[in-house]
Amino acid sequence: MSDKLLKRLLGLALVALLSSCRLAFFASDLNPVAVQVPYMKNSSNECYFLDDFMPTPDAMTTGRNGNLSLRYYSYKMANYKEYIKSRINLSFYSNDSRCWSLFEEFYTAE
Repeated sequence: MSDKLLKRLLGLALVALLSSCRLAFFASDLNPVAVQVPYMKNSSNECYFLDDFMPTPDAMTTGRNGNLSLRYYSYKMANYKEYIKSRINLSFYSNDSRCWSLFEEFYTAE
């Protein structure tokens, strides 16, 4: 098999692979499935070990403010409390980065 023919076949295979990935990506966006986020109280008396039970967020931001650790979880589609299939952002703080307290919930309509 000549080098030109081999390169052409590999190029066609790569285009076919990328095309199928693109179609699968867009198809999954048409029917998004909402993540079930556990019910949590907005109270400083609550202690949540987030790494043990929180579903994987679409985006997570971490940071610090003084001696507090902060985490912001964002879900594009979530079932949480009385909100069904809505965008939700949950904000937590911690003194020891193990036990977290919920301090803000944001719901965004699109």
